Amino acid sequence: MSFAAFVYVTFEMFAVGLISPMARDLGVSEGQIGLLMSVYAGLVAVVTIPLIHVTRNVNRRPLLIATLVFLLAGIVLQATAANYWMLVAGRVTAAFTHGVFWSLVNPMASRLAPPGQTGKAVAAVSIGSTLSLVLGSPLTTALGAAIGWRASTWVLGVATIASLAMLFTSLPSMPATRTASAAKAKSTKSAIPSLVVYVLLAVTSIFATFTYLALLVEATAGHRFVPYGVSLYGLAGLVGITFAGRRVDRRMIRLNAGAAALLIISAIAGLAALNSGTGVGMFAVIAVFGMAAGALPTVATTIFLHAGQRNQDLASSVYVVTFQVGIASGSALGAAAVDAGYLSGTLALTGLLGALAFAVLALWSRTLLR
Repeated sequence: MSFAAFVYVTFEMFAVGLISPMARDLGVSEGQIGLLMSVYAGLVAVVTIPLIHVTRNVNRRPLLIATLVFLLAGIVLQATAANYWMLVAGRVTAAFTHGVFWSLVNPMASRLAPPGQTGKAVAAVSIGSTLSLVLGSPLTTALGAAIGWRASTWVLGVATIASLAMLFTSLPSMPATRTASAAKAKSTKSAIPSLVVYVLLAVTSIFATFTYLALLVEATAGHRFVPYGVSLYGLAGLVGITFAGRRVDRRMIRLNAGAAALLIISAIAGLAALNSGTGVGMFAVIAVFGMAAGALPTVATTIFLHAGQRNQDLASSVYVVTFQVGIASGSALGAAAVDAGYLSGTLALTGLLGALAFAVLALWSRTLLR
């Protein structure tokens, strides 16, 4: 399932490094290609919860496999796109089940894991999505530059077929779970609204800065160091996932609070590094920021699944939608700051929103989860 996460996120981010050649080939603007990222996230946010509700009684194994089939169909449409609208159709096809995939994969990993090791199972899946940023996106970009973006898409299609084969041969039948009793869910179900607010603030905080990470590196270390800064972010994320995965089952509230605290610290330190123009300082900030951002999906997913014991698939779908809204909100807020000429505003937003996320978790969620 980790490899399936890898190919799905790699496709989602495919256009990031290949905007220019895709735009030239299809005769559209780079902005129109970039807009597909927003369309993708928007569709995921709209359709995920209804689809999870409609499929609530379907065996999870064939349903998860079906999401990869939709992904493969989207890849074929993208690779053979004769015009922009065919490309749109490919992106929409894959996006249609993207949220379903993420709503299923973490609860399924949790069910397959030994008791008390939900966090480790979620971390294993999260490693796949993080590796897509560290390896997947750079590889598709490099292949696109060498053999063309269409051929690079076909390579990703082969990887998706390999992922389907792995799921067919290794994933056991997994009937939909029955809703837990009201008595079991009573103590935790009311925590979900507070966790939605917490995750929305935390994810918005991350993407207000992450989306413009390259600009921060350029402003302090120089343009040629941008690839190193992005790579450091990804590697630090792997460290964060590994650390969180080993401990989150025992300390889920503390680790979520710790991730929010690191966002605040990295924002303050980042403002200092940006103000002084220190490249070394900014790289140190990226390392801390990357660890926090890498750990957050694992610790936040685990606490969501704990709070949503009555219906983990539904809780997971709410988490997925909240995460997507946070991505869009953070990118938009960061863009407003950058367009206004205040690059430092991205870091200020991260610090402010991180502090609000910490406060929500400590003062609201914590009282409901204990």
